[in-house]
Amino acid sequence: MSFFERLQQNNLILFDGAMGTQIQALDLDDKNWSGKTGCSEILNLTIPEQIQRLHENYYAAGADVVETNTLGANRIVLAEYDLQERTTEINRAAARIARRAADSYSKDKPRYVAGSMGPGTKLISLGQTDFATMYRSYFDQAVGLIEGGIDLFIIETCQDLLAIKTGLLAAHDAMAKTGARLPVIVSITVETTGTLLVGSEVGAVMAALAPYDVDVLGLNCATGPELMRPYIQQICQQFKGPVSVMPNAGLPQNVDGKMAYTLSIEEFVHHLKAMVVEEGVQIVGGCCGTTPDYIRALGAALANIDLLPRKPAMQSSVASLFSSQNLRQDPAPFFVGERANTNGSKQFREYLLADDWDGIVSVAMEQQRTGAHGLDLCVAYTGRDEKADMQQAVKRIATQCNLPLFIDSTDTAVIEQALQLYGGRAVINSINLEDGEERADTICRLAKRYGAGLIALTIDEKGMALEIEQKLHIA
Repeated sequence: MSFFERLQQNNLILFDGAMGTQIQALDLDDKNWSGKTGCSEILNLTIPEQIQRLHENYYAAGADVVETNTLGANRIVLAEYDLQERTTEINRAAARIARRAADSYSKDKPRYVAGSMGPGTKLISLGQTDFATMYRSYFDQAVGLIEGGIDLFIIETCQDLLAIKTGLLAAHDAMAKTGARLPVIVSITVETTGTLLVGSEVGAVMAALAPYDVDVLGLNCATGPELMRPYIQQICQQFKGPVSVMPNAGLPQNVDGKMAYTLSIEEFVHHLKAMVVEEGVQIVGGCCGTTPDYIRALGAALANIDLLPRKPAMQSSVASLFSSQNLRQDPAPFFVGERANTNGSKQFREYLLADDWDGIVSVAMEQQRTGAHGLDLCVAYTGRDEKADMQQAVKRIATQCNLPLFIDSTDTAVIEQALQLYGGRAVINSINLEDGEERADTICRLAKRYGAGLIALTIDEKGMALEIEQKLHIA
């Protein structure tokens, strides 16, 4: 039975608990670390039998799924240990270790391996790395995980919307390369502030990820289960697929000079059971501080419990990096600010010609203050490098303005550049059939790849349609 089929059975799925907590409990010496102390992923090569035993402990506790020991096994993180060229090898080895454990425990029921892809150590939305670097970092990891025999991906502990989107692209491209088709879980981390680390609200996450093939959405890490409850409720009410929750064993505490997780097994199980019974969560497990004992108790408490039927209702939305905007406004209409546009504002054009990027951001912020729901951005100007200007404008506006961007350019390379820099859900302004279907097809493919919306104008080779029948024909 594939994991896709397991999801469709609509009954509870039990994941494992913490891997790092279990590794820290091992008595490891310098030889085990191979000179890479702190890099848990190198242990897949140096002590594979012990890593396999950790996976087996979770299967023995009743877990249906274990995650590979690859949270930090992407090129960006491994480069900190001079291991970046071994990214695919390390991930392949980790997946094979977990696969052996799963196969040895599959006699009583199917067991699965989730390929863990973590957040890394650089935030792409804050410019600490770029799209091409992060994409390759995740792509090499995803290929190794597939080659090692995983059943699904889990892009987890997500702190940055743009990193999530980049990881999704890399995972889907790796599947296309290898011929695999595997489910994908996205598990975000909501801080005690109520947002992801970069400031994204849960609504922005759902709007930005809505166009992608995300099979499961949920939360893990950061807090204990009690603080996750409001965000799990929001996801259960709006996300159409299964929902997962994998909390820490409470918030970390300083106990005798050491970090510890102090939430009892009983409290942990109590909160997760409530989310299953009352919210309709289908997938549960544990994160930092949890052990096989937590998973064993969780499985026992949830045995034979019927899932609560859910009727999620997600509205069509676009999003900035921080928040979402429903496309159907009440009262109508949806207002798009047109002042951040070289064709629509003399002041904006003067700021651009002077390379005054603070001024350009001020134009965006003024439209936000005056009630716009979205922001059209056009930096095309004869004699200037539109691609470079768009890069600067998107980087700055995306991290300072709360309005979703409408990318306005006739150059497909400029459009793609903008979409690779934008963590929210943008809109491309626009497509038409003035020059036939080829250009529209190219832009539609960009929208599909990067999860953007589209404005379509009823224009063909003959010009703007004036009659209803012709407008409908072009549409």
